[in-house]
Amino acid sequence: MNDSDFEHSMDCGVDEPLSPKEGFVYVGKLEDISKGKGRVFKIDGKSVAVFRVDDRCFAINDICPHQGASLGKGRLKGFLVSCPWHHQQFDIRSGFGPDGGGYCVVNYDVVVDKGNVFVCLRKRDWLTGE
Repeated sequence: MNDSDFEHSMDCGVDEPLSPKEGFVYVGKLEDISKGKGRVFKIDGKSVAVFRVDDRCFAINDICPHQGASLGKGRLKGFLVSCPWHHQQFDIRSGFGPDGGGYCVVNYDVVVDKGNVFVCLRKRDWLTGE
């Protein structure tokens, strides 16, 4: 994607920038996601928590598997988010607990392109990496 593609999409009346990769959905501007915080988005009917660490973003399923709290409202310390209800922790890079065991949540690929944040809900094939 180049700048002229983006400008063309805006000229056509499209409100959202073109996705840099197939399967990715635009969720918002990087500047609208506070550093060290989470923000919840509805994507294809799923609640997805997107977290910003410096200028990188990470996305996980928003619902804690323990009792259903919103992880997007949890406290982020480094790459670990704590469930606001019971303080269960999840690594936002992988979805696993800090020790690699116990409860886990689905994590999603994120691309930040020219200040725009895109999330892909498709799961990777662990054999091919695609």
